[in-house]
Amino acid sequence: MLFRSARWALLAPTLLCWCTAFAQHAAPTEPELLKRDQVAEQLRLETLRFNAAAQAVEDEVRYPRLTRTAVYLGVELDDLLVSEASVQIDERPVVTVKIEETQALALQRSGGLKRLLLANLDPGPHRVHLRMTGQYASAKEGAEPVVMEHAVEFEKLPKTTSVVFRARWTKPGGQAERSAFIRTGGSRRGLDAQVLREQP
Repeated sequence: MLFRSARWALLAPTLLCWCTAFAQHAAPTEPELLKRDQVAEQLRLETLRFNAAAQAVEDEVRYPRLTRTAVYLGVELDDLLVSEASVQIDERPVVTVKIEETQALALQRSGGLKRLLLANLDPGPHRVHLRMTGQYASAKEGAEPVVMEHAVEFEKLPKTTSVVFRARWTKPGGQAERSAFIRTGGSRRGLDAQVLREQP
């Protein structure tokens, strides 16, 4: 009995230290949690910046400015959620891009552009065709998906070129309304396209 009492007397300080350390580890204070979150967020942002810089370098190498051609999609219809976009340049294979719901919401709310394709095109005439599939947020369950298609022909010059498709209110012939809030007779939801070239 005396041996057991002496053993517990020796072990008690060690156990107390272990318990204290465990309690501190298991229940960090609020400032510590805040600091951890800040460090994690900083690392995330640095990783994103590094990835963006690495991607830019890769694009410069694989797609020289003289031949680089990018295809983008924008959404200016308040309730349209895009789920898929298929792009074909000339007679090349079709490239299909799946768009997750979170991406579709961000695309719709931000008014930004999503890059669908990056390719090398020689100077001369080319044709880009886009087929977009989605659904209106206000659509009833079981409604048919919304499908929009548009093609644009353009002359590729020896400089970086961007073909920008936008889902918006358009006039017959694919011309965009001056404002998404001014809808004249005959206007409809559809795609239009704009060709942008890098300025010297």
